[in-house]
Amino acid sequence: MYIIPKHTVPNPADCFDPRIGLVPVSQAKQRILDSIQPVADTDKVALVEGLNRILASSIVCHHNVPPHANSAMDGYAIAATSLPMEGTRTFRVAGTAYAGKPFTQPCKPDEVVQVMTGAVMPKNTDTVVIQEDVKMSNGSATISAGHKINQNVRQAGEDIPAKSVAVETGTRIGPAELGVIASTGNSHVDVYRQPVATVFSTGDELVNSGQELPPGGIYDSNRFTLTGLLQNTGLQVLDYGIIRDRPDETIASLETACQSSDVVITSGGVSTGEADYVIEALQELGEVQLWRIAIRPGRPFAYGKIGNALFFGLPGNPVAVIVTYYALVLPSLRKLMGEIDLNPSLSVKAKATTRFRKKPNRAEVYRAILSHDENGFPVVASTGDQGSGLLRSLSKANCFVLLDDDDETAHPGDMVNVQLFNGIF
Repeated sequence: MYIIPKHTVPNPADCFDPRIGLVPVSQAKQRILDSIQPVADTDKVALVEGLNRILASSIVCHHNVPPHANSAMDGYAIAATSLPMEGTRTFRVAGTAYAGKPFTQPCKPDEVVQVMTGAVMPKNTDTVVIQEDVKMSNGSATISAGHKINQNVRQAGEDIPAKSVAVETGTRIGPAELGVIASTGNSHVDVYRQPVATVFSTGDELVNSGQELPPGGIYDSNRFTLTGLLQNTGLQVLDYGIIRDRPDETIASLETACQSSDVVITSGGVSTGEADYVIEALQELGEVQLWRIAIRPGRPFAYGKIGNALFFGLPGNPVAVIVTYYALVLPSLRKLMGEIDLNPSLSVKAKATTRFRKKPNRAEVYRAILSHDENGFPVVASTGDQGSGLLRSLSKANCFVLLDDDDETAHPGDMVNVQLFNGIF
C-alpha cells in the first residue's frame, strides 16, 4: 500500500502519484480492499433482529426441509404403479390428508387418498394427480393415463438436505435468508458486530436544515445522503454535523471521531483549495493512502487511516458523494462487515438512446433512465445535465451508465453497461 509521506513534494513525472495524478478506479478499489480486515467481534441476536446483518457462523440444518414428502397441490395421492398405462381406472377414495393432519392408514393398490397442499404423502403413495384431472362419482375417483411418478410431490429434503449448510458465513441476511434460517428451526443467529461510522461535512458555506440561509450559504445535504447510505449498508451512524474550514477544528474533529468509530467519512475539504484542510489533518493524525481518483464525478477522493479507524474523504459535490460511495466505499464497508459479496448488483447491457460522452484515461458515471423499447429491448437514456451538484437528477434516474477507463464515447445505438440502483441504495 502506497502511503503519502507527510510534507513531501509531489512528483510531476509520476502520473499515479496520488497527490497530483489520478489513480484508476479499479486500482484504487483493490488498494483499499487489500488494506481492510473484517471486524472480528460478534453478537447473538434474535432472528427477527437479524435483518441486514452479516452472518458470522454458517447455519447448518440438522433435519430435512421439508421434513417429509408432501403434496404440492390439492389432488389425490396414489402409487405410481397403480396408474393406468392407457384408458382410465377407477379407485376408491380411502380418506383425506390435510396439512398438519396426516392420513395414517396405508393406501391400498385400488385406493387413492385425497390430499391438500402441504399434506404428508400417505403410506404407499408417491404421486399426486391434481383434482382437476380426476373425475369423481359416488365416492370413487376415475383417473386417465398419462401421469408420471412423483408428479406434484415435494420430496423430503428437496429444499435443504439434513446436515447441509443452509446459509453461509458472510451472507447478508435478507428477507429470504430470514425465512430459510427459520425453516431450520433456529431462533437466534450469530452476526458480526455492526461497525460504527462517523460522518461530518466541511465548509463555511454550509447551513443545517431548519436554520435561516445567510447570503452565500447552502443547506448541507451530504450528511443526510451519507447517513442514509450507511444505514442501508448496515452500519451504525454518528452525526458530527458541520466542521468549519479551520485547520484546528478539522484536526480536533477527526481525532475525536476516530476514537469512537470504525469508519470516519467526510464530504468536502479534500481538494487542493486554500480552505481544504482535510488532507492536511489526515497527514497530521494518521496516513493518506490514496488521493484523487480517475473518475467523473468524484475525482477529489481520499482514503487513509487514523489509528484503527478507516477514513474516507469524499468530494463536496452531492452526486460525486454517491458515485464514490458506490464505486469505492460500499465494497470496502462490505469487507469490513465480514460480507462475502463485496459488489453491488450486477450490471446489465442496454442500448444507448442518447450520447454518453467519454474522455480518455478516466471512468465516467452517468445518471440515466433504463426502460424498454417497443420490442421489449432494454434501452437507456441520460437524465440530461450531468453536473455533479445536481442531486435531484438522481431522483429522476433509476440507474448509472458506467464507462470504464478504456471505453470510448457511446453514441445512440451502442451497447453500454448499466448499473441498476437496486443493491446500491
